[in-house]
Amino acid sequence: MNEPKIKNRRIIGLIYWFLTTILGLGGLLILLSVFFFVESIYKPEIEPFFPVVDIPVDIYDTGLLELKSGEQYEILIDEAFLSFNVNREYGFAGILNFLFFIVMLLIAYYIIILLWKIFKSIRSGLKSESIFHSKNVWRIRIIAFTILFSAILEIIYPLILKYFWFEKIILFEKSFDLRLNFDAGIDLFWAMIILVIAEIYRIGLEAKKDQELTI
Repeated sequence: MNEPKIKNRRIIGLIYWFLTTILGLGGLLILLSVFFFVESIYKPEIEPFFPVVDIPVDIYDTGLLELKSGEQYEILIDEAFLSFNVNREYGFAGILNFLFFIVMLLIAYYIIILLWKIFKSIRSGLKSESIFHSKNVWRIRIIAFTILFSAILEIIYPLILKYFWFEKIILFEKSFDLRLNFDAGIDLFWAMIILVIAEIYRIGLEAKKDQELTI
């Protein structure tokens, strides 16, 4: 029995080469980040760029919304984020933030490597009209677990800043605290979806093996 022809071969090839390009650029970005960080230690005139971004602030205050017509309405401000650049003056906290910055880069890079391997195996299997490979099941699962880890890290990172670094945030002559970054919780949802995809792929692989045994 002949297996169905695989369509969209060109799309698979384009995705493979796109991921290859991203791998090269991502590796260069990581190397440059480490290089600039080390160089900034020995050259004080260099301003490093390792920003702390999108740290959620526990804010619950009122403000005014002014329309173009001049009318004003009282509004509630219950969500805000802070970002700033980190330099040597922050000491250990600056190093900690750099490590977080690099870890997140490495996680993203590792996911791209796994995707590249998946599409490489699919691309090589096009000749035999087979896209199912046992190693891809674990690669997809590892992607899910990696996203899960990065989401947890993003959620707890504001707490790390709070208890080891920040004292308080003063804005508009008022003091605010930090809160957990639950916006990263959407990544937990995506991790679950990817685990389901891995299971579907595993079922397809087993079905293919059963078909081959039947033949």
